[in-house]
Amino acid sequence: MHISPVSPARPREAPGWLLDEPFEETSLGTLKSGKEAEVFLIERRYAGGSTVLLAHKRYRPRRPAKGELRALGFQHSTAFRNASVYQAGWFFSSRDRRAVETHTAHGNEVIERMWPIQEMAMLQRAWTAGASVPYPVERTDDGVLMEFIGDMEQAAPRLAQARLTTGEVAAAWKQMLESLRALTAAGLVHGDLSAYNLLWWRDRLVLIDLPQAVEFTTNTDAPELLHRDLGNVAAWFGPRGVAVDVESVFAELLGLAW
Repeated sequence: MHISPVSPARPREAPGWLLDEPFEETSLGTLKSGKEAEVFLIERRYAGGSTVLLAHKRYRPRRPAKGELRALGFQHSTAFRNASVYQAGWFFSSRDRRAVETHTAHGNEVIERMWPIQEMAMLQRAWTAGASVPYPVERTDDGVLMEFIGDMEQAAPRLAQARLTTGEVAAAWKQMLESLRALTAAGLVHGDLSAYNLLWWRDRLVLIDLPQAVEFTTNTDAPELLHRDLGNVAAWFGPRGVAVDVESVFAELLGLAW
């Protein structure tokens, strides 16, 4: 099988809209709500007059006191995912790992702290590798501040809801492959990829939601998760005219990973 060569990742500069000057930020409300986190739209006004929009993904407390979620600005309660397969490669102290495995109060605190750390780290690595992901601006106490995909009128739709032409579907698949090659060449697997965590905005396909991303070198489930990711996206692209040979793409990506 021919494996397309992957050029070494070039250093990627921070976006031009990220200015080095004083600023003020205002929350404009909730963009979306997930099982364990909510995304808020942030307006950043720089001293020089420029304004940019950012997305602030904030993780909810895992064991909130009565009224705490509402006081912190969250709209929904938390529904926990079964995350043990993703946490296999996380680096815990022996005490923390025991607490996580036995679901103690301390273990919940460890997980609550680790999700934003993990997401920021994976976003930075994906960005550096050349994958199409939101630019990671900074990690906050309870989440990650990142590039907002959209404009003042609307947020970018998920691929599952976007209405693409035949040509746009083909272009989206090409971009999908480019990002997957960049990720796997960097030793990473998204781990939860589907048309619901891909965005389409102005001819750009963007991968989002990376806290559960895993590494080939630290997680033995990485190949299985990669194969599942491919099956999920192929199930969306296939009926729209892109014939995806999952096994062929899987073999190519494994070659890049190893």
